[in-house]
Amino acid sequence: LVVPGLVAHHDPNRPGRGAKSRGGAVPMRKSSDRRGSDWGSIAMLDKTKEFFQTCDVEGKGFITRTDMRRLHRELPLTAEELDNVFDSLNTDQNGYLTLEVFSSGFSQFLHSRRISVAEDAAPALPTSRKPSEALYQSQWDERLTGGWEDEEESHFCMLLESLGASNVFQDPGEVRSLWAQLRRDEPHLLSNFEEFLARVTFQIKEAKEERREMESALQRKAATHDSEIRGLYEEMEQQMKSEKDRLLLQDSERLQSRSHNLEHQLSSKERELEQLFQKQRRLDLQCRDLSSEQQESRVENVKLKMTNEELSRELESTCQELSLAQEQLTMLQDQASRLHQEREMEMYRVTEGLQREKQSLMKQLDLLREMNKHLKDERDIYCAERVKERAVPSPDRLFKVVLVGNSSVGKTSLLRTFCDGRFHPSSPATVGIDYSVKTLMLDNTQVAMQLWDTAGQERYRSITKQFFRKADGVVVMYDITLLDSFKAVRPWLINVQEAAGVGIPILLLGNKMDATSEREVPLKDAETLAHDTRVIFYEVSAYTGYNVTERDSP
Repeated sequence: LVVPGLVAHHDPNRPGRGAKSRGGAVPMRKSSDRRGSDWGSIAMLDKTKEFFQTCDVEGKGFITRTDMRRLHRELPLTAEELDNVFDSLNTDQNGYLTLEVFSSGFSQFLHSRRISVAEDAAPALPTSRKPSEALYQSQWDERLTGGWEDEEESHFCMLLESLGASNVFQDPGEVRSLWAQLRRDEPHLLSNFEEFLARVTFQIKEAKEERREMESALQRKAATHDSEIRGLYEEMEQQMKSEKDRLLLQDSERLQSRSHNLEHQLSSKERELEQLFQKQRRLDLQCRDLSSEQQESRVENVKLKMTNEELSRELESTCQELSLAQEQLTMLQDQASRLHQEREMEMYRVTEGLQREKQSLMKQLDLLREMNKHLKDERDIYCAERVKERAVPSPDRLFKVVLVGNSSVGKTSLLRTFCDGRFHPSSPATVGIDYSVKTLMLDNTQVAMQLWDTAGQERYRSITKQFFRKADGVVVMYDITLLDSFKAVRPWLINVQEAAGVGIPILLLGNKMDATSEREVPLKDAETLAHDTRVIFYEVSAYTGYNVTERDSP
């Protein structure tokens, strides 16, 4: 048995003298070593008190079997051997040991295992120790130190493996040094340190996992953002090209039409001039035929002169008109050329400005397109209203109704079925805002309904909210075959109430009743939502017309 601070002595000249006496103490040395042996007994008692304090970390004044096991870190004894030592010292069978019982009994146990003081009793050892005895002690110390280091390394590796921290620390040497120092000097803090290592290991692993998840999310978001930017850029390029071709085509058609008109006028003037020339030639021929008759020719000559003067005036007037027409044609050609140059310069400036502001336009493109479409719709509405004012009398009442909901739930199809009375199979996705008018006769009252079809994409939500403020009613739609579209109904209702107020009439419609075999939204859930939010609820089908114009029985 090896104890830190204690070294077993062996006298090679006296083999067989180590037999135990009846009291369990080692045999007495010679009288020359008696003083050193007494000093070693005192050191043994001090070391025994240190062991007792190591076990009694709470300061109770006694130790139990569990407290005794704490010497496992100080002595090369297993837990079973320490339990046997406790049982041998606990002669009263009361389950605990006082300092007096532990000191006397444990000292006898150490003496019975041939243990003596080495480091603390070094000053009292006789100076005449033999070289063989010193060599044996140094070899024993080396084996003791090597065994303890191997044991510490093994315990530390097992600790890291149990905590799952074998690959967490880049350099576990410092942690091992701190753990070994606590194990030797402060064993009562070792459990706290191991718990701290467990928490640190868990937090490091959790941080690494969060870092991997964040990196993956950032990569996915970057890929999605690049795809959206690429799509917007291609769409902007296509629109620029279409607008440029449209402007060039309009200018070309306008110039071609004006050129045709001028050519027609010029050909007409040329024909008139040719007719005048022919008439003049005929008159000249008549003058030559009548020259033989002087008497009559004078009278005819006067008439001819007068006629000639009139024709000359007409010819001069015609020449002036022709000159003016030619000048006007030249001016129009110059104006067309200048207009063409100005158009080219304007297109160049617009293209150059668009290239400089491409990054800004990419962000505002959707909003500008919606504003342009809205302005165009207003102009079309104004023109349509002017035409309707001439064709039919103005309605008695006008209601503005806005249709909202996620994309692809069937808002456009339902609106067309309601207005046209038939289903349109290939309805394109709404971009921004669309508009339709439906006139009805209700109780001898002509009612006009302005139906605003909104886009369901997220980027158009801010534009859609502006139409809620002057709306007389709102229709919120979802697809009964798509659960996500139904989950978005409550946010839509919140947006409507925030923008238009709580008292606005709201109609909740579940579309695609013709596809009940693919239903994902139960009817009971929709009715519960309508009851909770106090809105009117129906299920419709834009394909079959079910519940579109009139309420149908299920």
